[in-house]
Amino acid sequence: MTPYDAIIVLCSQPDPTTWKFPPHIYDALRRAKQLLEDEQAPYVITAGKWSIALDNKRIKQPFRECDLAANFLTLLAVPPTKILKEGESKDSISNLYYLKTELFIPRRMKKLLIVVAGFRVARLQYVCDKVLGPDYEVSFDSIPAQVSPSYNEENTTKVQKKFLDPMQNGDHEWLAGKFYTAPMYHYWEKYDKV
Repeated sequence: MTPYDAIIVLCSQPDPTTWKFPPHIYDALRRAKQLLEDEQAPYVITAGKWSIALDNKRIKQPFRECDLAANFLTLLAVPPTKILKEGESKDSISNLYYLKTELFIPRRMKKLLIVVAGFRVARLQYVCDKVLGPDYEVSFDSIPAQVSPSYNEENTTKVQKKFLDPMQNGDHEWLAGKFYTAPMYHYWEKYDKV
């Protein structure tokens, strides 16, 4: 029996000039492949459609992030039968919501390992606690990474906490109908003008 039900890589907005992920995403995918080979879980899940920030800037991304990441895993010789995808989300909150409703609940996945850049761990731990709740065991495998200028982790944490604080931990139904229309999804517009 494997220690985890799934290894998860939450994708990140590619550079719209090259359509390549930040380096830490490729590092996370390589690490996920290694963990899969070490029999830490039966599946790797890639998550993400595209960033809400691109929608706000009216930039059309020509692929889903989860597909680009899954393709990279197949280039690393990960069998397609070992790759699951979540392709509806446009930010980390909706990542966890759709992972929970589309994969974790139907497949009874409770023990999860998220492979992610170290600078994202604290915020994602909070989002996991809120969206997944106490019935899930979530661990993190931290990838060393430099924070790129496109990230504002401090501001993202502040905005996401303000949005999620009224939600009871694990009550994912609270999020229904709030994605991409709530005020927090338009803070990018203010940030881009600063």
